[in-house]
Amino acid sequence: MKLRRMMLVTLLSVSFVLFPIVQAAELALPSGDLIAPVIEHAPIEKDIYAGQQVDIKATVTDNVGVKNVILFYRDANVTEFKRLKMNRDLDSFVYTAQLTATDSPGLEYYIQATDLAGNTLLFGYSFSPLTIAVVPAAMGDIATENGTTTVASSTKVGEEKSGISKWVWIGLGVVVAGAALSGGGGGGGGGGNGPEPPPTGTLTISGPTPQ
Repeated sequence: MKLRRMMLVTLLSVSFVLFPIVQAAELALPSGDLIAPVIEHAPIEKDIYAGQQVDIKATVTDNVGVKNVILFYRDANVTEFKRLKMNRDLDSFVYTAQLTATDSPGLEYYIQATDLAGNTLLFGYSFSPLTIAVVPAAMGDIATENGTTTVASSTKVGEEKSGISKWVWIGLGVVVAGAALSGGGGGGGGGGNGPEPPPTGTLTISGPTPQ
């Protein structure tokens, strides 16, 4: 009887000593999920203008679950990256972040996805980021609407119409002068009383007033 009690006390003592060690070992062991998330992203190849907004999208999936997706970005002439959480679109695996282009040579970025087990995957790297070219807005009067960019012309329509009207008036003046000269020289072969004076009259021309 005493032997059984001693064995029971010994087992309890050993369990109290070994339980914390076993628990710490379990925490130190890697999780059963060793598969990193998968990132699908189409790099933006189209140039954007300074001040224009651009949506960066990525499809991120995982065998268990995605914890977060982070966009790291910076201007091309800046050293440090900023971070921005990408929001998941409802009922999809698409994550989106919106950036506004500044007046810089371009935007550089990469994407980081982490799953519930802590596995992390990168699309692009800090030492080799993805790049979006930015065109300065000072190249012209640029108006961007719904992704369509137009450049305003520096020539006004009123000036073009005015210039054409002036040339039309100059041409009409030449024609009128030629007609008057040809009409004045028509009776030169008559009698001996000398050349007749050119006929007089009024010529009316209708047209727009030159500007």
